[in-house]
Amino acid sequence: MIKKFLFVLLCFVAVNVNARQVITGSLTDKETTKPVEGANVELLQLPDSTIVEMSKTNSEGLFVFYKADTIKTYCLRVKHISYKAMLFPVVSKKKSMINNVGALALTPSMYSFKEVVVNGTRVKVTELGDRTIYGIPDGIKKTSTDGLDVLRKVPSVQVDYFNENITVNGKSNIKIEVDGITRDKEYLKKLHPSQVDKMEVITSPSGKYDADVDAVINIVTNPAMRFGLKGMVNIMALPVNSHTYMGRANGSLDYGVEKISYYIAANGMAQDFNFITDMNRTSGVTNLQRNSSQTTKGGNGNVNLGLIYDPNELNNLNLNVSYNNNASNGNSEAWNYNHLNGVMNSISKTISNSNNNNDGFSSSVFYKHKFDKKTQHGYEVELNYNTSLNNTSTTDFQNVNYNPNDPSLETSRSPWQKEYNNIHRQTVSGQSNYTLPFDSVYSFNMGISGNFNKYSVDNTSSVAPVQNLDYTDFRSGGYAELSRTFKKGSIKIGSRFENSHVEINSSGSSNYFSPLPYANGYYKINGDNSIKLSYSRRVIRPGVGQLNPFVSVVDSQTISRGNPNLKPAYRDNFQLTYNVKVSVKKVTVNFSPQLFYEYKTGLIQSILSYNQDRKIYESVPENISDGYEAGGGLSVNSQIAMVMFNSNFRYSFNHVDKYGTQIEATNQRNWNWNSFVMCPLPKNLKFISIFNINGPVLNGQTESKMSPFYIVGIIKQFKNNSTLNFMAFNPFAKRFFDNTVTLRNNTINQRTESYMNMKNAFVVMYSYNFKVGKSVEKQKHNVEQQGEDNGFKLPF
Repeated sequence: MIKKFLFVLLCFVAVNVNARQVITGSLTDKETTKPVEGANVELLQLPDSTIVEMSKTNSEGLFVFYKADTIKTYCLRVKHISYKAMLFPVVSKKKSMINNVGALALTPSMYSFKEVVVNGTRVKVTELGDRTIYGIPDGIKKTSTDGLDVLRKVPSVQVDYFNENITVNGKSNIKIEVDGITRDKEYLKKLHPSQVDKMEVITSPSGKYDADVDAVINIVTNPAMRFGLKGMVNIMALPVNSHTYMGRANGSLDYGVEKISYYIAANGMAQDFNFITDMNRTSGVTNLQRNSSQTTKGGNGNVNLGLIYDPNELNNLNLNVSYNNNASNGNSEAWNYNHLNGVMNSISKTISNSNNNNDGFSSSVFYKHKFDKKTQHGYEVELNYNTSLNNTSTTDFQNVNYNPNDPSLETSRSPWQKEYNNIHRQTVSGQSNYTLPFDSVYSFNMGISGNFNKYSVDNTSSVAPVQNLDYTDFRSGGYAELSRTFKKGSIKIGSRFENSHVEINSSGSSNYFSPLPYANGYYKINGDNSIKLSYSRRVIRPGVGQLNPFVSVVDSQTISRGNPNLKPAYRDNFQLTYNVKVSVKKVTVNFSPQLFYEYKTGLIQSILSYNQDRKIYESVPENISDGYEAGGGLSVNSQIAMVMFNSNFRYSFNHVDKYGTQIEATNQRNWNWNSFVMCPLPKNLKFISIFNINGPVLNGQTESKMSPFYIVGIIKQFKNNSTLNFMAFNPFAKRFFDNTVTLRNNTINQRTESYMNMKNAFVVMYSYNFKVGKSVEKQKHNVEQQGEDNGFKLPF
């Protein structure tokens, strides 16, 4: 009897154990295939639709249910404010304790191309292991002129208004992508602001990217905005006087039908500025004082055209062709006053006229294929070709000597001399990447890449025989990485491998093999708190200008040349970031404090020293000693009542080891702060302010200081989809772009100050855009979300 009872009991336990089942899966955007975070998922028991369990997707779109069993039938009900409510059946798997339903695609709520009616908008800050994702609110789109202007308003990203150079946390080698495809900043100017959906700032790039990339900015667009006809025209003017000005204009036109869209864009800039430079150099008993003035006049232009072809949901093809041109001419006059033991012993003047032209042609093709609609399983291939067309630099110069006792008396004048450089450049690059998701929580990525660079520099000088540069670099690389997502986080580990074969002037070849590991992890403590840790090893490669052995003698007091023996430098970077959201009534603030440490080996820095053979000072780039940088930062993205405020602050301690007799072991503290403020005013006006301040920057021998840069302005929105901006640049500054560079070692003490010769600058910008197209679906909604959310309402 007891045996029968135990047998029945064991059978009952076995049945119940086998009946238990975990149901898991993930949600993705049907258009972009990106994970959908924050969706409410309900497990319903059929046929009465009783709610068994509820879950909310994490940052990777994952959900998990633990209360299901194998003998009942279920379905999933999914709700999200940005997607249509949907039901998904759960296929029964009676013999498995884990039922993985795979990736479920959600259909976005579509908008009219003629009219988008939104009662409220929210900006959302999403943290992942290697990146921060900023959802772009409607208020920023309406006050921006193009995609590049939208980027200016993202925390941790800096875009200057004059040269439009992009930096991330002070790093300048930035890769630009749009929907994961390599682009340039000129392409961003063609983006209609309404096309921009999200900005991904990747501060820990994976092995997919070249090892010299400091950060990646990926702009995610709204696929629905490709359809119809749309265009925009932007005009900017900075008038100071007839000899000091800057003007910029750009326009674009896009047309899209069901499966294909075409675009063409063009932009141009013209400027004329005057720069003043004062230099004081002391070495032993000698002293040099220099006062120079340089006028630079020039411009640039770009034409960009291409197509995007989506034959179905599994394939995507992009083709882009562009032409770029930069041209400038400059006139300089530099007075040199040499002293020996405090007594002036020579006066000279160097007059120079320069002409530079740099134009080139670029083309790229990108193809992406997915094996199924529900997962990221697929591959992508990208090919790029870049060639120069007419890259030349010509400088005519003349030296004039004067009597030190009577500066008005000319004693000698050299004939006009010339330096000429003709640069031929060709680059062919390609890469292929493969993604394999498995077991719903793992993803394996791998890829290969190749990059062929050829630079030929023909150098000519009327002063002395010179050496040309013939530089070839073939770089092959590959990477492999494995990532895993958890209910509250993710982890990724991988490595990139690069081998460079470099030949310079057929004097032999060098091979550099670089293993470049990286790893990052992310943990979501709760809806308002998360933490992430990352490590990566990066490469700093010398540029062509640093390698060119050409000796320039335009400066009669200091000659300069490149160094073909330079080697790559390396950086090991560690980052720890904590993210917290604080919401109190009408105040919502996202804080991201950060700690970082970066160790640098073989730093490349120009070394100034006295050349005993030539009896003159010489500047040559060298691989100097090692160093490190350690510090912290704070990024803030907030809305305080009606005011939008973004800020990014970094503070660091820098150290450079001793290098021969040129650099003593040096320590320096540095900081920088960038902020953006926008708030509404009556009559469809908005106030905008941008502020940038930098502390001293240590770079080998030199310490640099830049004056603060700030903008205040008013934006007027009109009903015809146009805006008028009026902005004042540095309205209270004594000097414009005042930059001071100090060099100290055991033989030289030098201080150089340069600034733009104007005090005030006022900018007027006008932007007009239009959208014409057939409505796909109209939806009027209010986005006042309830429950957990990483965003906030923006009242514009």
